[in-house]
Amino acid sequence: MNSLNLLAPAKINLFLLIQGQRPDGYHLIFTLFQKVSLWDEIVLSIAHRERGIYLECPNSNLSSGPDNLAYRAAALFLRETGLDLQVKIVLKKAIPVGGGLGGGSSDAASVLRGLNELAGLPLGPSDLHLLASSLGADVPFFLLEAPAAIGRDIGTDLEVISTAHRWYVLVYPGFPISTRWVYSQYVLTSQDRDTTFGTNRTETVMWQNDLEGLVMARYPEIAQIKAGLVSYGAEAALMSGSGSTVFGAFLSKPDALMAVSGLEANGLNVSLVESL
Repeated sequence: MNSLNLLAPAKINLFLLIQGQRPDGYHLIFTLFQKVSLWDEIVLSIAHRERGIYLECPNSNLSSGPDNLAYRAAALFLRETGLDLQVKIVLKKAIPVGGGLGGGSSDAASVLRGLNELAGLPLGPSDLHLLASSLGADVPFFLLEAPAAIGRDIGTDLEVISTAHRWYVLVYPGFPISTRWVYSQYVLTSQDRDTTFGTNRTETVMWQNDLEGLVMARYPEIAQIKAGLVSYGAEAALMSGSGSTVFGAFLSKPDALMAVSGLEANGLNVSLVESL
């Protein structure tokens, strides 16, 4: 049985603007994805025998069936390639579920890319991108080797970009937030921005998240965490994606460590990571 040990990184959104809505209900976004040093660990194995998918999540209560994006990625790969393979996935979660950090999407991308490698590269980059897009809007970003990219359309139109190195203090408030709920609650207004922002103008929209307001109205803990991060000297504090994780950006590790110590003393779930 051939196998790979994979690291599926988390992401944060350094900004997230809502720019419209497609007829199918999906929202058009303009965002900056940034991978950070928090990983799910995956052991991926294949054997040339009767087709099947076996998923284990030993340290979480996640589904080990088709409700799990890693499982769905394997099933989609087998269906697309027509290969008769037995796939085994052992997924050790470290990225909070429902935390706006893209853990499930990253797992799915790692499974797609890993299976393609183990099977001898039957699919090209454009084929993998299409499969990733059908699994979820964040999945194509995690297929990229690049650590950061601008995302347009529903997040699947990607442009690699360089970002400054920073340390990030991630604060998970202890509860997940449904992405579907957040986007269903977001109301488009005449104030929504157009789609003319170029890559060289990203600094004008840094540290903005159009979804924050409605989430904070329902979960005031998010606003409290943001205020706490700023009080500890964060350059900026922002909710990642549709929440619930909030991050504080720091240019120096010692400053970030001081924030970690202070926030942990308040009983919060805190992680120190850096941009990849």
